[in-house]
Amino acid sequence: MIKGIIFDWVETLSSGSRSLFPYSERVLKECKKRGYKLGLISLAGRGIEERWEDFRVTGILKYFDSVLVGGEKTEEQFLQCMKEMGTTPETTAIVDDRSIRGIAIGNSLGCTTFWIQKGKWAHEALNKETGEPTYRINTIEDLFTYL
Repeated sequence: MIKGIIFDWVETLSSGSRSLFPYSERVLKECKKRGYKLGLISLAGRGIEERWEDFRVTGILKYFDSVLVGGEKTEEQFLQCMKEMGTTPETTAIVDDRSIRGIAIGNSLGCTTFWIQKGKWAHEALNKETGEPTYRINTIEDLFTYL
């Protein structure tokens, strides 16, 4: 049973640095209402402070139990996020638009993975290292079909 969800930022919740997709806040609010712990892991992009400012400007930090920003995504980050949320790989879903990052890490840890197949990375190749995502979705709105 899924108890926590870790989201990516760009092309998952945001269409750009400081611009949420129109449905993102509604989905996050519904996830919290349903009792899910929420995490956010993002690459720093233009820098760590700039990324934190992106989050502050959009007003979404209030939904998250854990937020991590770094220069790369690692298994250790995801495990730290789960620890802060109070979940385990077996009870955590990873939602990402990149098969070679979030999906590959989620699969290697034994998480449920949701690959967003829309946008720039929709046709990114899957291989032995990435593994197959548990689910393929178009936007985070599709999560509720499976949760």
